[in-house]
Amino acid sequence: MTVLLALWLSKHFQVARLGATLVALAPTLPGAYLTWAAYRDDRREAAADTDAKVKTLASVVAAAETRQRAQLIGPGAHRIDVAFHQRTEPANNATGAAAHGRLTDIVPYYQNLRPARLTITGEPGAGKTLLALDLILGLLTHPGRVDTDPVPVRFSLADWNTDRPLQDWLAHQLHQQFRDHGITLADATTLVDGYHVLPVLDGLDEMDTDATPAGRRRAARALEQLNAYQDPTGSAPVVLTCRTAQYENLASLDLRMREAARIQLDDVSPGQAAAYLTARSTSPDRWRPVIEAFTTAPGGTLARSLSTPWRLNLAATAYEERHPDTLAYLREPDHLLTLASPSAVRDHLLARYLPAAAHQHPTRSSRYRPDQTHHWLAALAAHLATTAPASTASSTDIVLHQLWPMVGPRRVRTADALLGALLALAFTALLLTQVPIGFSTQQLLGASGAVSLALATIWRASRPLVPEPQAFQLQRLRDPTQRRKLAQAIATGLATGLAGGLILGFTRGLGLGLGFGLAVGLAVGPGVGLVLGLVEPLKDAPPTDPRHPVRDDLAFGLVFGLAVGLAVGLATGLTTGLTFGLMVGLAVELAFGLYWLSGAGRRYLVFLLCIRGRLPWRLGTFLNWSYEAGLLRISGVAYQFRHRELQDWLTAHPTP
Repeated sequence: MTVLLALWLSKHFQVARLGATLVALAPTLPGAYLTWAAYRDDRREAAADTDAKVKTLASVVAAAETRQRAQLIGPGAHRIDVAFHQRTEPANNATGAAAHGRLTDIVPYYQNLRPARLTITGEPGAGKTLLALDLILGLLTHPGRVDTDPVPVRFSLADWNTDRPLQDWLAHQLHQQFRDHGITLADATTLVDGYHVLPVLDGLDEMDTDATPAGRRRAARALEQLNAYQDPTGSAPVVLTCRTAQYENLASLDLRMREAARIQLDDVSPGQAAAYLTARSTSPDRWRPVIEAFTTAPGGTLARSLSTPWRLNLAATAYEERHPDTLAYLREPDHLLTLASPSAVRDHLLARYLPAAAHQHPTRSSRYRPDQTHHWLAALAAHLATTAPASTASSTDIVLHQLWPMVGPRRVRTADALLGALLALAFTALLLTQVPIGFSTQQLLGASGAVSLALATIWRASRPLVPEPQAFQLQRLRDPTQRRKLAQAIATGLATGLAGGLILGFTRGLGLGLGFGLAVGLAVGPGVGLVLGLVEPLKDAPPTDPRHPVRDDLAFGLVFGLAVGLAVGLATGLTTGLTFGLMVGLAVELAFGLYWLSGAGRRYLVFLLCIRGRLPWRLGTFLNWSYEAGLLRISGVAYQFRHRELQDWLTAHPTP
């Protein structure tokens, strides 16, 4: 904006170019000072506000993980008090570990460890994540906790690029998960570097496939970094989860978490299984044949098939489904007795789990049909199956703005670049209708600049790498304090514009100068206010929602693009006409806002256009419904399938 003002002065009012440049730069000084002051104050507040950040983080984690545990447990909040036993390693064990323990006493078990490093292993579906959640919530709510204690935070290891240092990755993940609650990247770095965060790292087994060569396994490099993770007292506290087979495979290569206690979850006993099914059912007598089979054949097919919390939850969900009109049960549990093998029991339950969950969790106005739900989730599972676990990809995380390769490596990029080209062509056609065609030096320079900008925009749209989503919260306008800041910034912009207008008024008349200054002030003022008042995230936002990053990224790009487009449009309109100026402003808003600021949000929208028919248009709404139905879970800014067994089954069964 100031450059345009400088060109205006130098061309039309014969002001020396150096003087015009100084005049153009002068209005930026208040904005630069305000930006520096905001940065300085933010640094001061960050240094003095660490305890408050820790307290905020603890309350947000408690709310989010309470909801996550409720989703995993299911209706009634019936937990199985699973048992575990210590697995002693040849060397480098933590002290204080008891030989045996249970889920209900995991907090004192962990607190007795020196150092506080714990590895949780178990078979698929044994309850590793649920045990980790109980530990997190127990540490956050136990009576002896003080506000300055480290906050246990769960991180998914699936997308860790292990070339990135552990603490740097933890800080980045912490910011991504909790930026809606005021945790800036600087805050996250301070919290991690100050050991105010206890990392609970979920899914070491999900970092590689069985076919990955030992020397290229990310899990091996992750363990190396965990063993080097130190605080002033020695090995820093960490909690790690992994499937037994994968961890023992690493341990056979002498790769394990050092100075840690390793525990392994036991199978659910027949008595525990019977008690759980009785508690989950509204009609326990229906389960009597199954419970009798547990008692009479504790080592039989059914008892072995339902020996984990995950499988028991599948059974309870599938066999509690009722007809929507008559409320009669759709199936009876004694059918399980007719299945000949554990794999048959598994496939039977998985096939019935998804429609049962879909029927039990309708949307507000209608239901997602079970066949639709199956097709859409199977498409996502198939995409994850083709994503090789590597430093830049995850085979378990569904991140909205990273789904675009699902329709091929080039289709979305091509469509994105094509839309950028169409925007550039439309803008060019608009210019040709208003600007005379000629070959003067000024016209050639202007044309070459416009062409270069258009080509750069198209190139940016076609890149395979998608920028990280930008944080931006329009809800801060609900805060009276933030509205006052915005009003102050608008006043600053108006004052700056009027000052420039007065200078211009001395050369071409006070009326024209004041009008131009008022227009510039109205354009620049809101932009300055948005920068100073809305960039910081909202502190009282709801628990982490994986839909927020793309939504906020689009808001960030469109609002700032609007500020820039309005400024450019008004400046252009004063010389060529208001209608043409507004059209130019709109073009600048779309180009600057969508293609230079909002990469992640724009790429997600283009992906939805390209995948119509295979996934719902409101994909985020569907995924959130699937989470509420118990089909998915949330880990940071990603959705994950409720269990890897469900993901693999959907991959193998793309149709109901």
